[in-house]
Amino acid sequence: MQFYPAGEVITRRLLDLPLGQMEWVITGADADRLIASGFQHHPKDETRFIHPDSGDVYQLARRQYLDQQTGLVRYHCDHGVSLVNELESRALTILAMASDGDDIVDPLDGQEDLIDGVLRYASPYYDHVPQNLLITALWAATLKQWGFRITHGTFSRMKKMVGSGSVQQLTRDEISDAALRVMTTSRPSEFFRVLYRCGALRLISAEMNELLDQAENGRPQKGKSHEDGNNLPDSLKSLDRAAAETDNVSTLLKQWHAALGNIADVVFTSFGLQALFERRDDAG
Repeated sequence: MQFYPAGEVITRRLLDLPLGQMEWVITGADADRLIASGFQHHPKDETRFIHPDSGDVYQLARRQYLDQQTGLVRYHCDHGVSLVNELESRALTILAMASDGDDIVDPLDGQEDLIDGVLRYASPYYDHVPQNLLITALWAATLKQWGFRITHGTFSRMKKMVGSGSVQQLTRDEISDAALRVMTTSRPSEFFRVLYRCGALRLISAEMNELLDQAENGRPQKGKSHEDGNNLPDSLKSLDRAAAETDNVSTLLKQWHAALGNIADVVFTSFGLQALFERRDDAG
């Protein structure tokens, strides 16, 4: 077996950002061998495993392919799947890198895209994986302060996914996990703007989508005025301002909930944040 630090941890290291939890790719192994070595199955993905001591996530190397009968992306894992096969299945080129000793394995020129400040799709099947919508929006928020932009080719694939009904395949947990993670970025509002611009937001939160028309176009929601307590431009500014002022997610959620006014509960429920907000509020 061989182990490689990979994905987000490499991106963060190159950008001099806090590393967070380590992520590893394993080659030359299968699930049975990992379980025999003491690893535990990840509760949300049968190809990922949790180290018994460190708690780090280990991804069994996968080869991605498209099932022609169903149109769904599937993954094949065995001893012969390479590190490059795994990296080529990632959402974005800036996440498709690994470390092999002192060398960076970078088959899709992710380092060049980091220098150029672009978010570019990596997998040829990018638009068949609904989770890539959330991943791209999340990284747009993470790197917005440095002027990163989504490439036209990537954005067109995001819109294609929305048009094909991919948003409906996202689970509530996936949406909630992404929304919670974005609260730790420097510009969380960009997450919602990206989802709005590709058309995904209206399928997740119709109320917030309508109000983003106000933020994007400078006009109030149809049939309402700026005095109705739903001034989204101000609420988005409040969200980004809170993110700049505090690392405490509970504090940030409280401030944003207040700024959203009378649609706060609906928006929080749409993104799976309401129960979390209430639990944290009770604990506080």
